[in-house]
Amino acid sequence: MLRLKNRMGIRSGSIISYFIVFAALSGCAMSNYGRLESSPDITRAFEAYQIIPDHTYYYRGTFSSPFVIAGINENFELNSKLWVEVDPQSKDFRTLIDRISLQGSGGTTRPWGFTILDHSGNAVGVWYSAIRAAAVEINENGQIVNLSPLRMVTRGRQ
Repeated sequence: MLRLKNRMGIRSGSIISYFIVFAALSGCAMSNYGRLESSPDITRAFEAYQIIPDHTYYYRGTFSSPFVIAGINENFELNSKLWVEVDPQSKDFRTLIDRISLQGSGGTTRPWGFTILDHSGNAVGVWYSAIRAAAVEINENGQIVNLSPLRMVTRGRQ
């Protein structure tokens, strides 16, 4: 009898554990995570120093060695102290693009343009970097609460 009771307790504990893990994973799947989508047009725009209207531009890294430039649509707010705003009309903006472009010189990786998409697939901004993956999280108020590169530089062709 004791042995049967012990097995039932273990089985119940296992079922509860599976339920908790399933609930946690379901919550992650329903979160507000977006993604990057490759865009040759955005690549060409950055390479030609074209500014996309109604976007605020930021870079991540140091000015002397930036590793990504992002332009965020005016309907969204980038809520992170890790990004530095840059005036797209300034010489600094062109310098940042040139420095990002140097990341791929002499190697197999070159910077590429991407559309930043929210969890529903709507465009919220643009991304230019040799980094081809990012965590993108946008809350219900249109604040981008996480825009983080997932790797420093990825190898291979886009």
